Amino acid sequence: MLLSGMHKYRLGLEELDAAVGGVSGGSGILVEGPPMGCKQAIVYSLIKRGLEDGEGVILVPTMETGRNALAAYGDADNLRVIDCMSRPMGMAEAVSDNIKYVNGPADLTGMGVWSGRLMDELKGRPVRLCVDSISTLLMYSHLQVIFRFIHLLNGRIQAAGGISIGVVDEGMHDEKTMASLRQLYRAALELKEADSYCCVRAVGLTPRPTPWARFEEVIE
Repeated sequence: MLLSGMHKYRLGLEELDAAVGGVSGGSGILVEGPPMGCKQAIVYSLIKRGLEDGEGVILVPTMETGRNALAAYGDADNLRVIDCMSRPMGMAEAVSDNIKYVNGPADLTGMGVWSGRLMDELKGRPVRLCVDSISTLLMYSHLQVIFRFIHLLNGRIQAAGGISIGVVDEGMHDEKTMASLRQLYRAALELKEADSYCCVRAVGLTPRPTPWARFEEVIE
């Protein structure tokens, strides 16, 4: 088993990983991009890299069921999903150690309880936690409530030597909201589209922003 102490976390994006040289435990990364398009491909790469590197990964998807999220990553044994969608949709709950259920995107208490238990379960190994997306949570709760919730999650991850990834939909929030969310994360992955390709750079992981790198996924 990997130990979390000296582990460097990779982003799964070759040019950025070369420029950054690995992300230290205790870091937080905010992924900012349009609601659709390449942002989800970037998030997929971030999760997939952690799974392939043998880390424990906790995913909180707010727009798909736990079954679908788990299947998207090949039912990986080291993936844990906190399902916000199955109960509101009246869907049957799968019998799986990899999926934990809460009552919906507004059930921050349930998410907090399960995230804490899952971190305990994964204790001693590198862990990355991803909330995809914070924008959805803000549709159900006030900014101050979400701020406290994410601050709590990030504090737990930092104490465990892991990294926290938050996803936010560009253009959905005013600048005050975005400024508050950016306070919660040490760094950001910024996205833009150019010539039908997704371009990404890291801000806050190196002394200066990395050069824009073209992501291999073509935008359809």
